[in-house]
Amino acid sequence: MSLTRLAMRLAAARALRDKTLAGARVFDSAVDPIDQTIAAQRLPLLVLTTDEHELDVTGRDLGSGTHRCDLVIELAIASRVEVPAEDEDGGALTIAIPHTDEGMELTLDLMEHQVVSALTRDDGAWSRAWMMLVPRITRQVSRRGASAENGVRFAARQLTLSCDLIDAPVPGAALPAAGAWSKVLTLMEADAAMAGIASLIRAEIEGTLVPEWRRAAHALGVPLEVSDGIGLGAGDAPSVDPVEFIMGAISTGAGVVTVTEDAP
Repeated sequence: MSLTRLAMRLAAARALRDKTLAGARVFDSAVDPIDQTIAAQRLPLLVLTTDEHELDVTGRDLGSGTHRCDLVIELAIASRVEVPAEDEDGGALTIAIPHTDEGMELTLDLMEHQVVSALTRDDGAWSRAWMMLVPRITRQVSRRGASAENGVRFAARQLTLSCDLIDAPVPGAALPAAGAWSKVLTLMEADAAMAGIASLIRAEIEGTLVPEWRRAAHALGVPLEVSDGIGLGAGDAPSVDPVEFIMGAISTGAGVVTVTEDAP
């Protein structure tokens, strides 16, 4: 859902910072078109967006299921680039990539390789957090682009990663310390620029304590009217164990059918 999409995009932006030729010029959801942004920056940059997000929905359960989200990473270059390297003796040197068609294409190829490596093979904390939020990547598409706007000649690449996402936590309880969400929020809280966002996300998840049976209903996608119909309304005191009751309830077009399991 949207909280996972948000956390995934923020984690990707942090994982890519200072890991490519773009350096710290990694922008989250920049509103300006890429041609305007690169005209102002000139140096290599990355812009991250999450434009498409799909979920296979059963009934009205919009919280869980197979989430598919496109992480779009735009790479752009509009000037000569200097790349640090080493000579045969291990000494430091700089390789200059010229601002030509061939040079810009070479730079974008290198940056795209760096992006994929930083997200999927780097051992950093943010890369690990991103991979916990994205258990699988189902598709990768790279599209080339180039233009000359306001006298600035630039080349661009659009890399799209189709990602499966984990579910957002069921609200109303503290997050388990070993879970992906706790680790992601801990990283965000330690980052001064993201601490406020982390507080907002944690408040959405843990802010209001909810009875266990309500959380079970939410996790299973049981609609509100169904839980009300079986006597689990907000003001009711259930006469049976509500968690076990919900686990045995199946919502159908005709109502609710109770499933009784044989004792072990």
